[in-house]
Amino acid sequence: MDDKERILKNYKKYDYLNKDKKHPLVKILVGYIKPEFLFKSEILTPIHLGRAVEKDISKEGKLSEVDLKWLHENCIGDDDFDGSISNVNRRVGFLTGTYWAWKNYEKLGNPEYFGFFGYRRLLQPKCLNNLSRYDFVIQTQIDYLKRKIKNNLKESGSNLCSVMLNTVKTVHPEDYLGVKKYIERVYGYYDEMYIFKKEIFFSFCEWIFPMLFYMLKLKVDDFAFNKDDISVEHMLKLGKKETRDIAYIIEHLTGYFILKLTKDKKYNYKKVKRICLLNENQKPTQKDVNLLLNALRNKIKLSKMYDKNGVSIN
Repeated sequence: MDDKERILKNYKKYDYLNKDKKHPLVKILVGYIKPEFLFKSEILTPIHLGRAVEKDISKEGKLSEVDLKWLHENCIGDDDFDGSISNVNRRVGFLTGTYWAWKNYEKLGNPEYFGFFGYRRLLQPKCLNNLSRYDFVIQTQIDYLKRKIKNNLKESGSNLCSVMLNTVKTVHPEDYLGVKKYIERVYGYYDEMYIFKKEIFFSFCEWIFPMLFYMLKLKVDDFAFNKDDISVEHMLKLGKKETRDIAYIIEHLTGYFILKLTKDKKYNYKKVKRICLLNENQKPTQKDVNLLLNALRNKIKLSKMYDKNGVSIN
């Protein structure tokens, strides 16, 4: 049994949480953009992100008919309702799946808790231990080579910080100073992973989506990628609509929302380490290379990131 099978087996031990109840206790969407190991159980629900544009080229290349068949047979889609934003998945990432859940919550059985993972990044199965005692479960804070959050964001696009701050200032001015302070931190909440009580999840959606729709109305050129941005290669190959610019911003805004939750004394929560899975033959991204080079320049001692099975638990 390999690591992925073991992780799924441990998740299935918690299937009893959703059985013999009028409403499930917890449902967690697992986002997919291509065929991979299938994390599916009474709790884990695979969702195909960007189904409305599934035949378009993406950062993963062009999916074959076999790939698309697998995704349709094993995953729900994020495009099966009026008002879907699946067509902008290439720019906004996970949020097309989050939007589906918000607008189709009853299709999940109206669970008491909702969570979102990616097929390569999940919380450890013990995140479900005594879940009813908590208002939300999140990953432990992480840092990327001791760099400030804003510097990591700038690695993805030179103007993304200013777009993010201007968006917050316009849509949620009460959070402007908080977000500005958050991105000066070294440790943060990445990967858009969480398990929230229903009311917290809905509050998150009511907070994040007005900013998403505001950014979608901006001109792509406002995000100001330049020849030094690491995403420029993808931008040139795929076109400006494929840059994932908004996705990078949303990831950090989600981190800020989680931090704000942790500071609210009315909530009880726990932190769990994440699991990061890599494909056997996966090559490091240019972002990984840039971060490594930066670490070497600054003589940062790097710990081993992945074990021999391609699993990292940070």
